[in-house]
Amino acid sequence: MKRLIIIIYGCFSLCSSCIEKPSFIDFTYPGGKYKALVLSYDDGTIQDIELAHLFDQNNLVGTFNLNSGYLGVIRGWPQTDGDTIFQKYVPKDSLLIIYKNHEIAVHGALHKNFTDITNDNILEEVNTDLEVLTQLTNREIISMAYPFGNTNGNISKLIAKTGVINGRTVADTYKFDLPQNYMIWNPTCHDSKALDYLNEYLDLDRQELSLFYVWGHSWEFGDQKRWDNMVEFCEKIGKSNDIWSVGNGKLTQYLQAIKKVQIDSDKITNPQENQAIWLKLSTGIEKLEAGETIEIKL
Repeated sequence: MKRLIIIIYGCFSLCSSCIEKPSFIDFTYPGGKYKALVLSYDDGTIQDIELAHLFDQNNLVGTFNLNSGYLGVIRGWPQTDGDTIFQKYVPKDSLLIIYKNHEIAVHGALHKNFTDITNDNILEEVNTDLEVLTQLTNREIISMAYPFGNTNGNISKLIAKTGVINGRTVADTYKFDLPQNYMIWNPTCHDSKALDYLNEYLDLDRQELSLFYVWGHSWEFGDQKRWDNMVEFCEKIGKSNDIWSVGNGKLTQYLQAIKKVQIDSDKITNPQENQAIWLKLSTGIEKLEAGETIEIKL
């Protein structure tokens, strides 16, 4: 009987050792997705209410970059042709209602052109936004869009010291690539061209992380055709089940988390202080929680 038990145990051990460990293929977005969508809108004018509602209806997440110094006021913006455009901004006490399901981000307290002011003025613009928006929402504010889209290497490095982890420009790439520098983040396109690239992204089938990054201003939708186009865009992309609609801050944090994962010859380890990440193995999609390790093929 003792010999039989030893034989059975030996067979079990042999079979266990024969189970092939999976090989690592690549990282994915949550749920095994490879495609992501960021919708980034500037200024915080009253038209954000309707736009945020459109996003909500289609289960989309927006990143709204606000000028905290203008919240609740009407401000006139002189134009080069001598005309003045008056903009009405959302009230301070409405932020958690309008942007309940969306990210709130920095856009400079008074929308000053960062390339025309001193470093001290730049920090004042950013830090004021961070302080006011944090107080009004009790949220962690970590993203921004540069006023007028203007920045450079020195400005981006300066702002990175404030705790902001990404900064969006308006230099459209018309591509679906991830940025080389999170603090000089060039988007795919302005929303006036989003429909032009929609089908290409919906049909995209490359097995690597990609991003469709759309930006704009809700006050531009006074043009009915442009609003109709945005509705069409949101309805179509909102139905796609292989695209991660996400705020710019959460996306940045996820990409940073991927870089912290340790890959050795025989294992993948997600550090204890990191967030959960997703990866594709030869056996399928796996979620790797913080502090977990997966053994892989040598």
